[in-house]
Amino acid sequence: MSGRKILRGFMIYGSSVGAAFAVTLAIIAALGFNVGDAFVTLVSTSFKSAFGFRETIKKTIPLIFTTYAFTIPFMIKFFNIGAWGQMLFGGTVTTVVGLTLAPLGLPGIIMIPLLLMVALAAGAAFALVAGYLKASHDINPIISTIMLNYIAFYFVNFIATSRAFKDPVEGHPITRALPDSATMGFFGGIPHSIILAVLAIVFVYLLIKRTRLGYEITAVGYNLTAAQTYGINFKRTIMVTFILGGALAGLGGGLEVMNIHGKLIEGFAITSGAQYGLFGIVTSLLVAGNPAAVPIAAFLMSVLLVGADALQRTMQIPVEMVFLTQGLIVLFVVVIQERFRQGGK
Repeated sequence: MSGRKILRGFMIYGSSVGAAFAVTLAIIAALGFNVGDAFVTLVSTSFKSAFGFRETIKKTIPLIFTTYAFTIPFMIKFFNIGAWGQMLFGGTVTTVVGLTLAPLGLPGIIMIPLLLMVALAAGAAFALVAGYLKASHDINPIISTIMLNYIAFYFVNFIATSRAFKDPVEGHPITRALPDSATMGFFGGIPHSIILAVLAIVFVYLLIKRTRLGYEITAVGYNLTAAQTYGINFKRTIMVTFILGGALAGLGGGLEVMNIHGKLIEGFAITSGAQYGLFGIVTSLLVAGNPAAVPIAAFLMSVLLVGADALQRTMQIPVEMVFLTQGLIVLFVVVIQERFRQGGK
């Protein structure tokens, strides 16, 4: 990438973030809150204490997975709105398998890798439904993935309240705890799942930049007609991108169950009042579907989410203000990019 392109990128994202914060802070001021305190709380909470930083990492990890779940199909111009459902399904199937195998007393060296593979397979299979419907019957994946989200949501509720798995002393839909051999620990408060997140980042980068499949995905995204002319199987590429995206979202759900909660809880894929799938879409759109930029964007989004929780807790500023900021950043990025594009013509 040339220095000119890098400078242009900084200008686009810098001005977009600045404009979004300006609008949000103006609204906060109009509502009678202290703008200076609100801004400092929003951007510094993640870094003022070890607890704030740990919470930021905990939000970043699942957000990386759901952002990739949207980003990979988005590279071929399709929208996977179902990352939330794929995350829910992965976490739910992981719980079912973990609790079913618990009486066998399998050691962690067997149980944990097995459950990770289950999470990957469950998310991939759930996403494949939408990919297959598009490839074989030309059904819009926006519609199918949204509908599948509802199926996954009610599946969570069904499992968490079924006699075979529910916690008998809880009123909220919650299953019994997974056995210790099926759960993961922490590094000084940082979940072990960060290792899987880093591996996912490396995997996606190598896949897109160093493999034939990555080349085919990129080629289809740039020019479908040319890609088909040179023999790339478009229908197969559709299904593969949804399988990859769903597998990563399912893994994110499995890790939340295995590392954060230790059991299936209705609402485990929600943070700061909204579901991780929605935040994954916003994060991906922020970086225009660039897989290499996903980890940075996910971390910055998590900083805002932790700051939003602090704003609501300490200043009674609704967390929706930060959702507004995130949406405005994406909107300004799109508008400013288009202005640059038109100016260059």
